[in-house]
Amino acid sequence: MTKHLFVAVTCLCAILLTGGWQGKTQTTNSGKAVLEAYVSAWNRHDFAALDKLVTPDAVHEDIAWPSRDEGAAQIKKFMREMIENEPDFDWRLTTIVDGGSVVAAEWTWTATYTGDSPVGHVVNRRGSGRGVSVAVIENGRIKRFSDYYDFASFFRNPLADSPRTNK
Repeated sequence: MTKHLFVAVTCLCAILLTGGWQGKTQTTNSGKAVLEAYVSAWNRHDFAALDKLVTPDAVHEDIAWPSRDEGAAQIKKFMREMIENEPDFDWRLTTIVDGGSVVAAEWTWTATYTGDSPVGHVVNRRGSGRGVSVAVIENGRIKRFSDYYDFASFFRNPLADSPRTNK
């Protein structure tokens, strides 16, 4: 009986310790934290941060743009193109659903845009819109990131009709 009790307690301890350790790893590298760091890197125009935030074979898809970039170098190139068109963008996560290895988030994006648009070529046009992103997280890094939004809606927003003022 003592032997069975010892084995049962040992197994229970092993399960609890393993579960406790996994919980700490999940908290440290939670999908939400990784996604927040990724968005923060974009807002700061921090190209170097992407090396630590995406896997070497990561895929970043911007469905509306459309763009599909593979690997940190291509993702950084896409980021540079966005900064050229929208140097003052402000990307804010509003609602995040963290499933650990899969994270979904609603967001807002506000920027002054120069470039081709659904209303023709525009220069310094203020716009704002909403969208959703889904990220697949692997070992604390983004393996796949997909953005879904209506690009044309950014130009129907009232902000688009008012010129940008510098304060």
